[in-house]
Order: sequence, then C-alpha cells, then structure tokens
Amino acid sequence: MKTQILKHKFIYFFMLLSLVVSFNACSDDDDKPETFLEKYDGTKWTPTAFENTLYLQFINDNNILFELWAIDFEDNNSTCYTHYNFSDELDNGETIKIIENSTNKLVVQIISDGETETDTFTVEDDILTVVIESSDDGNETLKLKKTSVNIDGLTICN
Repeated sequence: MKTQILKHKFIYFFMLLSLVVSFNACSDDDDKPETFLEKYDGTKWTPTAFENTLYLQFINDNNILFELWAIDFEDNNSTCYTHYNFSDELDNGETIKIIENSTNKLVVQIISDGETETDTFTVEDDILTVVIESSDDGNETLKLKKTSVNIDGLTICN
C-alpha cells in the first residue's frame, strides 16, 4: 500500500514539474515581433543585375536607417564608391520618414522640394525587393541579393 501511495505522489510530482518547466519555457521576448530594421540590421545587399556597383546596408539606429555605397562612374577607373547615410534629415534638406517598420516590410517616405518618393523594402529568400514610387518618375522595382562583401574595405572617393 505504501508503495502505491509513493507511486502516485511520484507521478503527481513529475506532472507538476512538467507544468512548471513548460510555463518557464515561454518568455515574453518570444511574443514580441521583431521589426524589419531589427531583423535585417547589418545585412548587406547588392543589385542582382549590376552586382558590385551599389551596396546597401540596413542600420537599426534612430539616427541612420540605412547606408549606400555607389560606384562613381565619373571616375575613369570606376574603382571608388560614394557613401551616403540615410537618416531623418539628409544634407540637401530632404527628409526621410518611416511609414511602416513591421516584421516583413519597411516603408520610408523621402520628401525633397515638394516631391515625394515612397520606398518599400521586402525580403523573400535572401532577395531584397525595393519598390520605388515617385510622384514625378513613376514606379521602379529593384532586386538586390544578400552579400557578405566587406564594405569597410571599399575605397571611398575623395
């Protein structure tokens, strides 16, 4: 009889232990969805059609959303890149505003001289699609692929 009671207590103990472990395995961080900028922070991209002529890197920072390195075709050898930071306020008076920064989409609006451009970034299978909607130039779609190029090693034009 004592063995039977001990057996039942042992089973109840393990059931209780299983419940405690399963509740502790759930964490509040798992419930919080990651934003696009958090998810792709530090990732680098280059166009699929014109590889190595342009690099884009997302930055999850309040001051800089992303950076671009574009080859300077005015340079005869085309060996140096011009570097651009895209933050809330650009050097030439343009402003950038985040419209959406959800898990799978980043939408930014660039306003310059009364003209508005809306850029929508989405990623599928390591391909970044950028849809550019411009109030004066219409729509354009760019495809970029993920790259591991050392952008810190690029030669910046003077």
